[in-house]
Amino acid sequence: MTQIQGGEPEVPGTESFPKQERVTQRREYLYVYRNAKKTVGPAFICYVLRRQGLGRKFGMAVSKKVGGAVVRNRVKRYLREIYRAHRTRLVDDVTIVMNARPAAASLGYHECEKAIGQLFRRGDVLSE
Repeated sequence: MTQIQGGEPEVPGTESFPKQERVTQRREYLYVYRNAKKTVGPAFICYVLRRQGLGRKFGMAVSKKVGGAVVRNRVKRYLREIYRAHRTRLVDDVTIVMNARPAAASLGYHECEKAIGQLFRRGDVLSE
C-alpha cells in the first residue's frame, strides 16, 4: 500500500469498493429480494441477481438481531473487506446482497470469509 499526502493509505484501484458498486437505495434492495436467487447458510443469506449491463453491485443488511452496534459494525466491516478483496474474482453484471444472521456475530474474519466463499460458490458468482 502506498501513502498519499496526509498519511492516509491509498487503496489500490482494483481492490477498492467504489460507490457505483454499492446497493444503496431501499428500492434496489426490495427488487433484489423479490427477484434474486437466495442461498442460505448458517451465518449469512446471499441474494444473487444477474442483470445485464448494470455491472457488479454489492449490498448488505445487518439487523439488530445480530447484536449491538459494535458487533454489527464489525460484521459490516468484514463483509465490505471480503467483497473488496474478492471483487475481481466475481462475475460481471451481478447484484449481490448479503444478510447477516445472528450466528455471524460469533465468527472471526477468516470464518466469515469461508462462509461467504461457500455461498458465492453455491450461488455461482465466482468467475474461476
